[in-house]
Amino acid sequence: MTDETTSGGGPGRTIAYVLVGAVALALVAALTLGGGEPVGDLEGNETGPVLVAGEGLPEFDGTSGDPAIGMMAPDFDATSFDGRQVLIRPGEGSGYVLAFFAHWCPHCQDEVPKLVDWIGRGGIPDGVEVVAVSTAVYLERGNPPRAWLAGEGWPAVAVRDDDTSTVADAFGLRSFPYFVVVGTDGRVRGRVSGGLALEDWNWALDQAGRSGAVRSGSGSA
Repeated sequence: MTDETTSGGGPGRTIAYVLVGAVALALVAALTLGGGEPVGDLEGNETGPVLVAGEGLPEFDGTSGDPAIGMMAPDFDATSFDGRQVLIRPGEGSGYVLAFFAHWCPHCQDEVPKLVDWIGRGGIPDGVEVVAVSTAVYLERGNPPRAWLAGEGWPAVAVRDDDTSTVADAFGLRSFPYFVVVGTDGRVRGRVSGGLALEDWNWALDQAGRSGAVRSGSGSA
């Protein structure tokens, strides 16, 4: 992760704006859970511009044999809630645990305090970045994400997805909370949907610091 614009995450990967299309609209429709509220935040406080490069991951269906395992994770640019640019560059030396949360999701509201406690007690290994991605913003549902994550004392990086959940779509999100573990070589080592036990969290941090072949584990194929 860096706060300076870079030229990309690998050969042949061209950064380009992701256009809103049928796939993104379908994802947003699924995340509303049948609601009809306005999507996102037109004032730009809770959502922000994003930029994605590279092949997106297939939608996570929660079954064994996840086809994303071993795929190169896409790059993305986003901003923090204070407007600072954050660049996620898989394969450039850092491993990642990407945690996708929706502010209105009760399971996310239960999960975040646990992760805050675990990070506070155990820390984050060197060479690993834990990044919260706030996505699927529907402000009429309350608990706005900026205040929510700050109030919980989220200790790691937090970034804003855009109004159409572009980053979530690129990483194959289907339900919340959702975790994508990316090794130091930039390849996906596991994806998990739902709350984590402490042993699963420790597994995710360990795997994010590795590269090469993926062994069987909590979130692997």
